[in-house]
Amino acid sequence: MPTNTIRKLLGVVVLVAVIAAVARHVHGEGQATSAPSMPEAMPGMDMSKEPKQAPAATMSSMPPAGYADIKINQDVQQRIGVTVGRVEQTPLTMTIRAVGIVRPDETRVAHVHLKTEGWVEKLFVAYNGQKVRAGEPMLSIYSPTFFAAQREFLSALRVAKSGLDSEGDQKTVVDTARRRLELWDIPKDEILQLEKTGNAGKSLLLRSPISGTVLQKTAFAGQYVTVQNDLFEVADLSTVWMQAKIFQYELPHVAIGMSATVSFPASSERTLIGKVVFIDPVLDEMSRSVQVRIELPNPSGTLLPGMFGDVVISHAMGSGLTIPASAVIRTGERDVAYRVLSDGRFAPVPVKISQTRFADRFEVFEGLNAGDEVVTSGNFLIDSESRLEAGAGSMADMPGMASPAKADKASNKK
Repeated sequence: MPTNTIRKLLGVVVLVAVIAAVARHVHGEGQATSAPSMPEAMPGMDMSKEPKQAPAATMSSMPPAGYADIKINQDVQQRIGVTVGRVEQTPLTMTIRAVGIVRPDETRVAHVHLKTEGWVEKLFVAYNGQKVRAGEPMLSIYSPTFFAAQREFLSALRVAKSGLDSEGDQKTVVDTARRRLELWDIPKDEILQLEKTGNAGKSLLLRSPISGTVLQKTAFAGQYVTVQNDLFEVADLSTVWMQAKIFQYELPHVAIGMSATVSFPASSERTLIGKVVFIDPVLDEMSRSVQVRIELPNPSGTLLPGMFGDVVISHAMGSGLTIPASAVIRTGERDVAYRVLSDGRFAPVPVKISQTRFADRFEVFEGLNAGDEVVTSGNFLIDSESRLEAGAGSMADMPGMASPAKADKASNKK
């Protein structure tokens, strides 16, 4: 074939290709100017770019960037479980919940020690948990030092009665010997009995300083004990402490003197009302919590050290406009709620809420008014559809972009 003929054929092919490319470009721009039609995510979802006009009474303000108003049919709402709550004026009560442990009241605990040394002869308290009264004997010991102190007291008395020394000096010796016995917690009636009989006793009785329950017993018969030995721990459990931990953000809502409700799920004991008597001044760095002490009455003795209970502390902060907590979608950038409009339409509304949660509600400062209805369940699905519709609209505005449905129709026309 001649060279000129080949060149002519190649020129025709190139010209046809250029014309086809220009036609496709022009056709694409024409489609980009038309509104895309997104495929419906589920039956009943209105996914058109421009929302249908609602009556003036139900028109919402412009949705935030990245969101769009949507419409959902009633049957679809039932299938996805849409429920509605109301924005209302309610009391603002900050409720703090914690788990506490019953502890003895440390101001009513006595550690029993000897003020001398010797051998335990007899135990009157045989086990932990035994009840004792103030002044009751707990054990008896044989103490050579105690026996010698009694003999010294009797000798001073005999010398004082004989009149061999001056009356003033001898009286001082007798008083010193008596005082020594008193400092060993020997009752005055026993000292008088010793003075009358003149017979020094072999054993020294150790008596309970308070009435209460023996929490710990370390003494046993035949044991040699000294002043360092902690022989008994006795606690008056008519009043106990409930130790609980609260977090740092809850600390401003707790103060000394506030009432606290304590319940014991594993016990038949009724709910008790206590009082906050102490707040630890040091924050635990690991758990970011603070110890709170609650004083509880325990006249029946049913509250035992080591029991766990539920603590509730309520702080009344007046009243305010509140929204159900489940109605708020927290994205990190903004907080959004979906307000219910007429004809099954929902409008995304940016709201400003309190950081503090009042039971199952938040206080709302901006975005909603009293009486507004908001979605409390199913709102995450609604939020997804709202974002999808807003995203589809922004993509349709880009040059050369068209929805899949439009692209299929254009190809069919060709």
